[in-house]
Amino acid sequence: PEPKTVWDLKCGDEYYCLDNAGNINYITWHEDAYNLFQRENGNAFLTYDEAKFELERRKCEAIMLKYGRRTFKINMSNFCVCYNQLHKNFQLDNHPYYQDQGHIYFDSDKLAQKAIDEIGKERLKKYIFRVEK
Repeated sequence: PEPKTVWDLKCGDEYYCLDNAGNINYITWHEDAYNLFQRENGNAFLTYDEAKFELERRKCEAIMLKYGRRTFKINMSNFCVCYNQLHKNFQLDNHPYYQDQGHIYFDSDKLAQKAIDEIGKERLKKYIFRVEK
């Protein structure tokens, strides 16, 4: 049977991973140190499309980190980009005390807006929020 997730890979199965140059590599699973490292670090994908999506997502996140940070500053400005599914728009929320898992925080709404503008709203919706049109 075909593996359902990368955690189901068995010797001889094929998978994809990203290299440091942004290439998508097609690899055979041998359950060696290299394969285990790729999987444990979230760099193993069952399909080319999954790997391509992750590459683009990482590019968007890198732009967000150009203007923002992963660290939370208590009682300080912690602007984050949110997508309102009901109104189909972006919101910039400030969380001085409330920390969320996985957010990239910005010191100001202007820095958050720079990230949105550089990435582009459609790319941001697709690769960060996984919103289909």
